[in-house]
Amino acid sequence: MINRREFIKKTVALSMYSALYPLSKAIGSVSNKKAKMLVLGIDGMDISLTHTYMQKGILPNFSKLAETGSLQAVSSSFPPQSPVAWSNFSIGASPHVHGIYDFIHRDPATMIPYLSTSKVKGSSKSIQLGQWNIPLSSGQVDLLRKGKPFWEYLADYDIPATVFKMPGNFPCNSKNVRMVSGMGTPDLRGGYGNFTLFSTSSKHTTKKVSGGVVVPIKFEGQMATSRLAGPKNTLHIDKPETYVPITIWRDQTNEVVRILIQNKEFLLKKGEWTDWVPLSFPMVSYFAEVKGICKIFIKSVHPDFSMYVSPINIDPTDPSLPIVSSKDYGEELKKHVGYFYTQGLPADTKALSSNVLNDQEYLDLEYQILDERRRILEYELNRFKKQSKAFLFFYISNLDQTTHMFWRINDPSHPCYDKQLKKKFGNVLMNMYMEMDHMLGEILNHFDINNPDFRLIVMSDHGFAPFRRQVNVNTWLYENGYINLLNNNQLESDDFFGNVNWSRTVAYNIGINALYLNLIGREKFGIVSPSQGDRLLLQIRQELLNLHDPDTGQKAVSNVQIVPSRVRMKNKFAPDIIIGWNRGYRTSWDSILGGFSAQVIRDNDDKWSGDHCIDPDLVPAILFCNKPIQKEKPALFDITATILAEYGIPIPPQMEGKPLYMI
Repeated sequence: MINRREFIKKTVALSMYSALYPLSKAIGSVSNKKAKMLVLGIDGMDISLTHTYMQKGILPNFSKLAETGSLQAVSSSFPPQSPVAWSNFSIGASPHVHGIYDFIHRDPATMIPYLSTSKVKGSSKSIQLGQWNIPLSSGQVDLLRKGKPFWEYLADYDIPATVFKMPGNFPCNSKNVRMVSGMGTPDLRGGYGNFTLFSTSSKHTTKKVSGGVVVPIKFEGQMATSRLAGPKNTLHIDKPETYVPITIWRDQTNEVVRILIQNKEFLLKKGEWTDWVPLSFPMVSYFAEVKGICKIFIKSVHPDFSMYVSPINIDPTDPSLPIVSSKDYGEELKKHVGYFYTQGLPADTKALSSNVLNDQEYLDLEYQILDERRRILEYELNRFKKQSKAFLFFYISNLDQTTHMFWRINDPSHPCYDKQLKKKFGNVLMNMYMEMDHMLGEILNHFDINNPDFRLIVMSDHGFAPFRRQVNVNTWLYENGYINLLNNNQLESDDFFGNVNWSRTVAYNIGINALYLNLIGREKFGIVSPSQGDRLLLQIRQELLNLHDPDTGQKAVSNVQIVPSRVRMKNKFAPDIIIGWNRGYRTSWDSILGGFSAQVIRDNDDKWSGDHCIDPDLVPAILFCNKPIQKEKPALFDITATILAEYGIPIPPQMEGKPLYMI
């Protein structure tokens, strides 16, 4: 996992919004001054599963909405990754406009990977006073998505807008739009969801886990002491981690513990969770501190003790990074609904994959997150109802994350399928779809979907498919002569291209769907000339399309897109090729970050068993609307154009979409 390196208390975001469209209201007028529009974004809602559950009669609210207006498949982005797809929707255009092509990009000048949607930088000027490094200027957080999002056009026309958890929208910084940042928002330690497990058990303490840290503890009598790590102290010249002390007492016979953390005391039984625990991590004594929130869960007490601590989330009432806009909005939500997850994706999928949480424990946490979202939605609906004209976007991640982790339960062809787990958890996906229907029901209880002044859209960014087999693209490139190694006897490696001989390498993979040429003048060690590049791209494309799984005989790749040269010349971070995998296949976990494996194609034995980073034609998004859709083959950016059209706002030239219906 890629971590941000600098983290200081006072960080401000620089505005990244472009001025591609005039801000004058004189260019047009709002045609419907009482228009209200609500867009419910349900990440990963699959049209095939939705049809199946609607036919069973267990999604009555979705059925009602479809009967009133429309239900239709929508073209996702290529690739159908969440930050790409939601950016298509936010900006109303394809990646060649907004610049997001994958979860992970690389800087060709350094060959270092980074999260595609944002970068956090420390202060560029500082002064050293003894052991302290005092910043003379604020740090900055750069939003890497380009273009002007649709909600800023709404603000230009004085349309009150709330955007809750839009993926790829970190940092969020708007004078006129109420926002909470979404997918891509880090936790307080600078990662994207790093848990901590305190344990006496050797089965946890002797193995390396992904997505978190295991802290061994030892009881002296019935008491143990330890420390919970916080963000790095960037005000200190050595940048040490900050900590808060934890003291644990466990009952000698009963499954009960007492936890003391920063003057807060909890009496917890085995299997019990705390609510949010506010914490303060000192940077400079009596001068600066960073605030966060976490949850604590007691997994076991006897004979071994294990305690899970959630990723430390940024406190929305005193954020160290721009995760709310404005700060008053974060305080308002805390006052009315309590603390809430601020990290981009709250579900701890890594804890489940690493067996730190079991299936039931993971689901218990997922439903806590769902209840939290339900309370926030109810609050926003009540506020929205009082407004004469307004726009509300509300995002839900639970269905996406549950489908990723529990696809294996109902898929006998998946390597992780288990008949006993099927008996216990076979209805997990169906139940989560029913929960989405209940949330839609709350909206229908508040608003009349037959009201011509009220527009309701429910949308997803992509559908879903099985992820049974993983393909190491870098190993495939090596076996086909496109990558050369320094030592052919050390192929298997998760080291970031550590064994690659760049002077004889012409192509490489970083990211989930991206493939790059090692171009002269672009890559740090480039050897491929532009004239060679076009031929190589056509050759690699054809060979990928011919790739078959030796164990199953199936085609691994369904589609391959060569990014146009004019786009690549404009954006040096764009890939040269985007791979559209077939159902059941995806880039391997190690290849994504420059690793190699002995086999090109092997089983995916991770509980992350469903995926969507494949050919977008195989995982279309879904669209419900309370008005009949007239546009044929709609795409995500058509929804964006519809939003502006509903308020009588001219559609700017960089937007590619057209309204879904006549307005």
